Amino acid sequence: MSRNYEVLIHDHQKVVWIDPELPRRAAVLTLTLEEAPERSIAVVLFDDVQMARLNETYTGTGETTDVLAFDLQPGGGEDPPGEEPELLGDVFVNVEAAVRQAREQGHSLGRELAILVAHGVLHLLGYSDTDVRGRDEMMAKAVLTADHEWLSAYTKRV
Repeated sequence: MSRNYEVLIHDHQKVVWIDPELPRRAAVLTLTLEEAPERSIAVVLFDDVQMARLNETYTGTGETTDVLAFDLQPGGGEDPPGEEPELLGDVFVNVEAAVRQAREQGHSLGRELAILVAHGVLHLLGYSDTDVRGRDEMMAKAVLTADHEWLSAYTKRV
């Protein structure tokens, strides 16, 4: 991976131990495949209760969800003229939901986490899943990331 992306991992859940290299690599790979400008992002690992609280605070919905992304750049991801913002945004991943979804989909937790991290990063890059076409495009890109050989050691074992 040739670009220099900084990915901060904050693991606040106690559902299962996650190798921090997995979400870091998934985020870096997504940014690289999208040829995104060099930025820092944070990936925060939560459980159902934490995610429901976050969702209530920011969307008014007290339900849990699998991933939330918060763009911290003014103008929806566009660089302000003459400025290079450092932090692109935050991606919050619900590990408890990932465990359920991996079981339902019949694949590893590592693969599901990579898909969710990639999905959140794609939101930070301006992708939207508000319609079928957008959802399909984002899912295809997230699966491409999760199945990439650079992640295979992490997505097959977790």
